[in-house]
Amino acid sequence: AVAGARAAPERHPWRPLVPFIAGHDVAVVGLEAPVTARRAPAVKAGPVLAAPPGSAALAAQGGFTVACLASNHVMDHGPQGLADTLAACTAAGMATVGAGPDLPAATRPLVVERPGLRLALLAVAEREFNVAGAGRPGAAPLDPWATPAAVRRLRDEGHVVVVLVHGGNEHFGLPRPGLVAACRALAAAGAAAVVCSHAHVALPWEAHEGALLAYGLGNFFFPVADPPAPGWDEGLLLSLTLDDGGVSAARLVLTRREAGGGVGAATAAAAAARLADLDARAAVVADPPALAAAWREHCRRRRPYVLADVLGLTRVERRLLRAGVWPWWRLPRRRLPGLYDTVVCDSLREVLETLLEEELP
Repeated sequence: AVAGARAAPERHPWRPLVPFIAGHDVAVVGLEAPVTARRAPAVKAGPVLAAPPGSAALAAQGGFTVACLASNHVMDHGPQGLADTLAACTAAGMATVGAGPDLPAATRPLVVERPGLRLALLAVAEREFNVAGAGRPGAAPLDPWATPAAVRRLRDEGHVVVVLVHGGNEHFGLPRPGLVAACRALAAAGAAAVVCSHAHVALPWEAHEGALLAYGLGNFFFPVADPPAPGWDEGLLLSLTLDDGGVSAARLVLTRREAGGGVGAATAAAAAARLADLDARAAVVADPPALAAAWREHCRRRRPYVLADVLGLTRVERRLLRAGVWPWWRLPRRRLPGLYDTVVCDSLREVLETLLEEELP
């Protein structure tokens, strides 16, 4: 994510990295928040974010040429916040992908042509309070049927396809099993690379069916006074060399935002340690039982928070749940199969989604 006002070149927060970024034909940055001075907070779960109006210009000055707007925060300040973001990117000279005033605009790929190469960028986000629909602005949704179909169509038209996915579990150092399956399905559909973001920590990568799957790049520039998790200020710059056969070379630059606020390349020693850690986690991704075990452990840590939200528990009831007391007065265990069925069955879940959507303000 990028946030900040326009900066003089000598004071730019990632000045040491600008030549590397600007040396690419296409340089993509994910804007985590709407770029707007307006405040029209959305009714949603989770924090409502906004980036200062100069943020798009800051990104462009920093060498980026494309802004990916597919994120869970893009509609945090409503349609006008998105409109302001699109306008700010245009004014800064950056193309955009992944969000728009309606579903066709949001899902439209960004096509870049170079001699011997037609690149198509698709950007999608997991569904929260953010996605576009019929006549509704927002981000392009990650759809298990439409997104692979779009990849196949672009591939059949002769494009090299790179998919940007905003999804995953915050502060969890591995991709959830379902995200792995989704990214591999995009590779099977013909994507040359799938690049994920959202976890706010760097995640491992893998090669699958000739495609590069990068499961999380971490944060590049997301200044906060009190980072909520280890690794918050660490990120990955991923450089891809593409030809008509897909990814011919890849390079990683490990970055870190220092206490003074600037972003630079990690030291050689720090980079080596981080790469060793990422390689170890990549081995977990390649081992389905190990990934399933790590995922279950993550879910167990999240248990009191997730179940408290689902069951609508009070503060006292949350404490009891953390102490091991099941709230049988809210949901007797004999009724758990019914709740489980409603959540896992696609048809029943769509009924629940529709009803809850109608109940929202």
